[in-house]
Amino acid sequence: MFSITVEIDDAWIEPVYDHVHHGRSLSLFEQARCALLEHIGFPNDKLLAEGKALVITKVTASYKREIKRGVATVTCDRAEVRDRTLVIHQTLLNERGKPAVELVIESVFMDVKSRRGMEPPPEFLKAFLAWAES
Repeated sequence: MFSITVEIDDAWIEPVYDHVHHGRSLSLFEQARCALLEHIGFPNDKLLAEGKALVITKVTASYKREIKRGVATVTCDRAEVRDRTLVIHQTLLNERGKPAVELVIESVFMDVKSRRGMEPPPEFLKAFLAWAES
């Protein structure tokens, strides 16, 4: 499992609800995935420089609790590869360490120039699967 912590301050809070708006929570998940890519040696800027982009194709979210001010944790785990699709299960834990949002995200590689899907690079797959199995 990979995780990051994020300080949820007033900038994250939607005043009307006094919690993180469901749409803004997706940014927290994105931060964790970008940190994971860096952790396995494939930061997003490196992929883009090579003409590859990892694009989201499907998001399934389950909202369970509010995300209030305090320290939140975002995890990435239970990763798998289905044909060309990378699947990552993510959880956003609220300030009390309870699951607030559970997410399953699917993504594929795209050739930036042709704007078409492509096979995941072998070296990326090796690093991704090594992390998933650890």
